[in-house]
Amino acid sequence: MSQRQLDSRCNKLTKTIQNTIKEQVPITEVTLKSKRWWTKELTQLRKEANKLGRQSYKRRSEPEHTIHEEHKKVSKIYGDTLEYTKKQHWHDWLERAEDLDIWTVNKLISSAASDGGKARIPILKGKVGDQETSANTNDEKSAALAKGFFPPKPQTDEEKQGLKYPQQVKVSCKITTEQIQKQLCKLKPYKAPGPDGIPNIILTKCAHLLTDRLLHIYKAMFERNLLYNPWKRFTTVVLRKPGKPQYNVPKAYRPIALLNTM
Repeated sequence: MSQRQLDSRCNKLTKTIQNTIKEQVPITEVTLKSKRWWTKELTQLRKEANKLGRQSYKRRSEPEHTIHEEHKKVSKIYGDTLEYTKKQHWHDWLERAEDLDIWTVNKLISSAASDGGKARIPILKGKVGDQETSANTNDEKSAALAKGFFPPKPQTDEEKQGLKYPQQVKVSCKITTEQIQKQLCKLKPYKAPGPDGIPNIILTKCAHLLTDRLLHIYKAMFERNLLYNPWKRFTTVVLRKPGKPQYNVPKAYRPIALLNTM
């Protein structure tokens, strides 16, 4: 398999998965008001409470009517179930938390209370020599953060040019379908996707359909030293480090790379 053939097959596979997602997978719009702990039981209780509330309002001139007590009782059940569901969802998530999720838990419990709005990056301060600089626009902030995340490579030391390195360790390049199947099933399903927009859950659920196709691609990569160039691209997301006294310096942020999982 040549580089052109590899690019063609990888591109075709990626577009096929993307088109299948577009046609078959319903899109859920996640907003700042989305509640992951919400259940169908809460929806039913809310409908019942709202219905009784409207009936109680119509009979507001009859304070002795039984509808008022019934509305009060159902509203209490709805409120208690709402609080219990939220707490239970939090406890369940903590119990299932893995190593990487512990950092998210720490960020949630240590950060100051807010309204859930998006955090804007303030004007970033820095120094070039003895001169203080400030990044005001988005382009300037991006350049300042990139400089902090990816510093320039050190100058080549001429004395190390003649250094003899040990021989490279030989690694077996034999790949099996069982290995690919195992890795696809181990992916964390709901991590944010990379530039190709293919979530891990798609690769996990379709592992039996993708394994044989990926096997030929991976074997060609290892045996012929080839690589599909779009798989080298990623999206960098900038996140705040929790608990910092101020966020007007690039060191108060950290980068997260969203990779193409395939």
